[in-house]
Amino acid sequence: MEYKIRAHRFIIIMTIIFTLFMNVVVDYFGGSSSHYLLVLLIAVLFALIRFRFNIHEEDLVYEILIFNKSIVKQRIFPKDIIQMKFTRVGWAKKAVKIKVNKGIDVRLAVLEPPIAYDHLIDFAKKHDITIVKTKDYLILERMK
Repeated sequence: MEYKIRAHRFIIIMTIIFTLFMNVVVDYFGGSSSHYLLVLLIAVLFALIRFRFNIHEEDLVYEILIFNKSIVKQRIFPKDIIQMKFTRVGWAKKAVKIKVNKGIDVRLAVLEPPIAYDHLIDFAKKHDITIVKTKDYLILERMK
């Protein structure tokens, strides 16, 4: 099943607006605007990044995409997973950190739809993967 990870687009959009505003201020009062244009370019690139997460029967796939072209694709097999740690981020959002033997751990926050966390728990139980739930996460589970 495919899930999307919502990026924090609000922060990126506010960075772009701030950079454009600062560019106007620099042009009005004089000075170099190359630093602001660099920040604007980086913010636009970050705004174009998309994240995708797939749960299959035999593995998990984490992808980072730009213009719908995969630039990073990480396949995680159950034998490579040490544990899944479910935590709370923010006020009422769930997150999971998948710790792997080799490579970079994968942190998944704000998966859409939220049922993805239940599917990850089912995947972990099916493949006998250690599940750790923090106290805050358990509170979020009781609230639904």
